[in-house]
Amino acid sequence: MNEEARGMDRRSFLRDTAVAAVALAGVASAQAVECKPFVPDDFDRYDFLFARICNNNPAWDYGPGGDKNFLEQLSDVLRVKVKLQPNVRDEYPEQGLSEHFNALVDLSSIEPMRKFPMLFMTGMGPYRLKQQESERLKEYVCGGGFVLMDECVHPRRADEFYQSSYLALVQLFGQEAVRPIPEDHEVYRSVYKISEPDFQRWKRGGVPSPGNTGVFIGDRLAVFLCDADIHCGWTDPRDSWIKRAGNEEGIKTGINIVAYAMGH
Repeated sequence: MNEEARGMDRRSFLRDTAVAAVALAGVASAQAVECKPFVPDDFDRYDFLFARICNNNPAWDYGPGGDKNFLEQLSDVLRVKVKLQPNVRDEYPEQGLSEHFNALVDLSSIEPMRKFPMLFMTGMGPYRLKQQESERLKEYVCGGGFVLMDECVHPRRADEFYQSSYLALVQLFGQEAVRPIPEDHEVYRSVYKISEPDFQRWKRGGVPSPGNTGVFIGDRLAVFLCDADIHCGWTDPRDSWIKRAGNEEGIKTGINIVAYAMGH
């Protein structure tokens, strides 16, 4: 190989290495989002606060504007007093800070978790819970709490959040407790009559889906695990007819889940 060819190979190697390093740095930063747990001082002023679990999985902080859009609709339909965070709207900011959310819990302490009848968890990549986090999550759920786990769909991550959540739930509660949510379950008709297949078709565009999975404590549905990204349907209903359709289905699904969680 002549010197010119060797030089080109070396430059190609350095270029490809640099590109890979940037990509890895991006992944690392996505996995290192800072979580600052808090319960708001005005906690008692509201009927419902939408509290997020922030255990540093990628994209746990995505789309606080979607939370606000959902809470506005929830308040109108269920006539509950909710807290609408200022300075958030639709898809802005894309990733939120602590002040953009109603409340944050990190699974390290059970007392803040018990203040909320329902917790929300989302992400777009693989994760593993620490032993203490697993214990607190199980304690919360077995003590009457409800958790909505929702995959933040990413075209290059192949439902990694869903799969990580599913494995964690099986390890915590056993395979018999983690199973598909029947189509005739009350959660699909607590306020609106909705259909899982219709929602899944909208979000995934016909891509095969494992469907909605639940953790059942006796007869009570205690965890709703979804791979179809309900939350993304809340973020910006104006962008296209697909988003408007998804927004309507996502809002109805979310309201049904909250109504079920509050009543059980």
